[in-house]
Amino acid sequence: MKKQLYILFLIFGALYAQNDKVNNLDEIVLKGNFSPVVNSGYEVQLISDSILKNSYESLGNLLQKQANFYFKQNGNGMVSSISLRGTSASQTGVYWNGISINSALNGQTDFNTLQGNSFDELEVRKGGGSVLLGNGSIGGAINLKDKVRYEDDQKAILLAGAGSFETYFSQLTALWSNERIFAKVSGGLQQSANDYEYLGTDLKNDNGQFKNYNFNASFGFKINEYHSLELNASVFDNDRNLSRTLTTESLSNLTSNDRRVLLTWNYVGDAFTSSLKTAFLHEDFEYLFDKNDVSNGSFGKSQRFIAKYDLSYFINNDMFFRGGLEFENATGNGSSITNVTQNDATVYLLFHHEPLDKLMYNASIRAGLSSAYDIPFIYSLDGKYAFSNKLSVRAAVSSNYRLPTFNDLYWEPGGNPDLRPESSFSGEFGLDYTVNAFAVSGAAYLIRSKDLIQWRPVTADFWQPQNVSNASNYGLEFSAAYSKSFGDHLLEFKANYDYSIAQDDDLDKQLIYVPKHRAGFNANYHWKLWAFNYNLQYVGEVFTTTSNSQSLDAYALSDIGVYRKLFKELLSIGLKINNIFNENYQSVAYRPMPGRNYLLQINIKI
Repeated sequence: MKKQLYILFLIFGALYAQNDKVNNLDEIVLKGNFSPVVNSGYEVQLISDSILKNSYESLGNLLQKQANFYFKQNGNGMVSSISLRGTSASQTGVYWNGISINSALNGQTDFNTLQGNSFDELEVRKGGGSVLLGNGSIGGAINLKDKVRYEDDQKAILLAGAGSFETYFSQLTALWSNERIFAKVSGGLQQSANDYEYLGTDLKNDNGQFKNYNFNASFGFKINEYHSLELNASVFDNDRNLSRTLTTESLSNLTSNDRRVLLTWNYVGDAFTSSLKTAFLHEDFEYLFDKNDVSNGSFGKSQRFIAKYDLSYFINNDMFFRGGLEFENATGNGSSITNVTQNDATVYLLFHHEPLDKLMYNASIRAGLSSAYDIPFIYSLDGKYAFSNKLSVRAAVSSNYRLPTFNDLYWEPGGNPDLRPESSFSGEFGLDYTVNAFAVSGAAYLIRSKDLIQWRPVTADFWQPQNVSNASNYGLEFSAAYSKSFGDHLLEFKANYDYSIAQDDDLDKQLIYVPKHRAGFNANYHWKLWAFNYNLQYVGEVFTTTSNSQSLDAYALSDIGVYRKLFKELLSIGLKINNIFNENYQSVAYRPMPGRNYLLQINIKI
């Protein structure tokens, strides 16, 4: 492994010494490792700011509606975890401006601690991405992006509203920029009594109150034609009482705090681009078994320092190399983890080639070293062929890994320092067809994973994580979109369907909380100053036990919204009705979600 890593460093150093001339390098700097150019065999979806800024909602709810992702939620506003292509939340990479933000403690991201409209753009990449992106990203990855634009612009936007269950929110964003300087700050808050009824019972969502605050800032300075600096900062504080279940009352409380700072230097030259990122990430939580007894609880925190350097060298317009180095120092401490430190270093190399006008492909490898475990050597090969400007096919194969977390390695008692990283092999084949206003795409995929980490009982009172399980994931994905404007009218339709099999190979059973069938539909109609939206989400049956003996029923949710612009489009008023048919459903057993509920909002632009 050390030899492989050394060879990659030598190759990377040799690339840096080149200085040939090519044009059009901005794409690599702007999109980085989420660029469609270096992911030609994968589906990369962009969720633009026009969608993000339209409504105040959690990132999880937004991704369910716009990308047909599946989330487990322990009740409205409670802990929310993602499953992409049937993989676990810790096997889905979540990034902030290219920096991984999955928790060092449990390896996951709680999507109810991220506000969708706090960001300018979301980049969604499906398929194994560990080679380009690093740890995790077995099922796919999401990048939360703050965009810096050097253009004359000054504006302020206020989004505020109120809804059912005594829910109130507001978000204020101010932006100022010119050809050399960019500055944007944004802050918001949300609170809710969250006391909705549990449909079909005489119970309510007792102890479900929550409130959160967010602050985001982005600054940019264009030094000259080639060099620029960017500074990003993000703060999110969340205070939640944890809801009761259908069978058990609750007095528990969870507070969490996230702090992130990122400094980026970008260089765009005549033959190569480079980017140096240095980031500091802090997370902490406190859990109280009884919110009235502060002495009875647990806490944990981690701090990560990340330095990441990426460079692309263009041999000509059809061929380039891209490589990167990444170092991470992470520390953790808490009531069950005592002052642990871990250092990881990885390096990757990618070769991109377009030998024909209709053909492009990428070949890439990654290797690394760690103070805690052996990081696997992995590879990826992907490509795309265009039969015409309407029809193209894409394919990819890759090996990937997911590293053990602090909890897995160091939890007291039970942590297992001898764990191996989870490893997987994935392959997929896709087809994209576009004609006039209609676009359709489909993909088939396979993921084979081994050495999955599971906590299992060693004795009646002692559990420990072990590499004990293998899994096979395979399925189909389909999407279709239509957009047509005529006169003052604009019609947009989008439909998604996913079929997912996620099987425990040892038990020959479907993994828990992975629906085989999932579908989504969006319809938008714009007429002059009016806008109408309809969203449908269908989630099939999910099993809640490893033996597949118990399950949750399938459900379908319908949401509608109507919006009206006023005063030369400086003011927008909107009304949303969620779960309009009052569906009684659960995404986690014994934790009902809300029935029909309402949201009124205003959007003021200055």
